[in-house]
Amino acid sequence: CSRITTKPTLSAKIRVLDGGVDDTIAFAKKLKSAGIDFLAVHCRRRQEKHNGEPDWDAGREIVAALPDLPVVLNGGISCFNDVTLVTERTNCHGVMVATGYLSNHQAFNSTIQSETSTEPKSAVELASQYLDFAEIYPPPSYLYIQKHLRWIFRSSLQPENDHSFNATDWKDWRVKLWSFLVRPYLRSVEQFRGFLALYVQQSGNEDR
Repeated sequence: CSRITTKPTLSAKIRVLDGGVDDTIAFAKKLKSAGIDFLAVHCRRRQEKHNGEPDWDAGREIVAALPDLPVVLNGGISCFNDVTLVTERTNCHGVMVATGYLSNHQAFNSTIQSETSTEPKSAVELASQYLDFAEIYPPPSYLYIQKHLRWIFRSSLQPENDHSFNATDWKDWRVKLWSFLVRPYLRSVEQFRGFLALYVQQSGNEDR
């Protein structure tokens, strides 16, 4: 887009407002008048947080109402196919990915086509690969590693779709291990690798 150049840019990120699409468009136009170079819109309302289906119809209307402003859409994008579907459905200029990428970065690799791929698939493999990179390119703080691993292991250690799971049952190894991961006990790559070994030992299945 012609508005995006090598000079410093000013952007804004908003959600769909509680008042609906029309209110959101009116606010976006005010932001445009204030001089932003592009706009990112999370296609859920504030109270929905990260839950529920994003309102891509609202996203499409916002994009159409701002023909001279690049609009990037966000919300529930968990794989490369989602990227394609959202851009085709809304005509947005780009997408923003957050928790989907943190949970499984390989899901956005468009070159992975077959089940025989050697790319990592399990939580342990994904986390191990990430720690390899964290060792080569150390993040500013251990908190970056902790947050990334929390998303990688969230579905295994905090299974929302398992109705028998009780997050307060301390007899469950998953509850104990999750508590260990989210607290500031682990501060080095070596210690986080120790967490992976403990996960494998407790789960009894590296691909769980």
